Amino acid sequence: MAQRKRTTSLSRDAIVDEAIGIVGTEGLSALTMRAVAARLGVTPMAAYYYVADKEELMSLMSERISTSSGPLKRESGQDWEVVLKEHLLRLWEVSTKYPGLGAYLINQPDLGVTAERLESGVNFFEEIGFTPKRAGLAWSFAMTYIHGRISVDAHLGHKPDAPRRTGLRARDYVEFGIDCVVTALRTMLESDTEAEVAIGNGSRRGSSRKVGPKG
Repeated sequence: MAQRKRTTSLSRDAIVDEAIGIVGTEGLSALTMRAVAARLGVTPMAAYYYVADKEELMSLMSERISTSSGPLKRESGQDWEVVLKEHLLRLWEVSTKYPGLGAYLINQPDLGVTAERLESGVNFFEEIGFTPKRAGLAWSFAMTYIHGRISVDAHLGHKPDAPRRTGLRARDYVEFGIDCVVTALRTMLESDTEAEVAIGNGSRRGSSRKVGPKG
């Protein structure tokens, strides 16, 4: 690949930006440190000064892309089901823009999820009514589905002859799965709320029975 004239100052961010551009337009197989350096108009050794190797570059790219969808967060008055659906769909959409990186992310520790994103996700479910313990389980359930879907799509992407039902697109499968996840979580939340109300009513009835006339 011919080296182009350098037009921007070299930095780690510039290298990551260029690498993401390569994957987005040419696919993961085209990504090499040499290719990134050539597109930046520098020597490979100059790029290695900022990024140790391709593995570190992949890690930096995955972190950048996985955070580009934003945290799972609900503003005041927003319907939590709509927010969750949009967030999960956005995660999937981002992965489809960069062929190969979705599969790479799935194989990373904690699926590439940072502590900040984990805390934000658990807080989301606590705010809509789940207990702290069940909020963590609810977040894990939702993320497990969408990361599993990303993994399946990455696998099928290398097998164009994989069977698909006529008229259905990958997005149809994703949206149906997300609807199922949200429906299950809504049912669980309603069940938990009803159980808490029943327990509360039982406690109040028990307390009233204990109160009697003195003497």
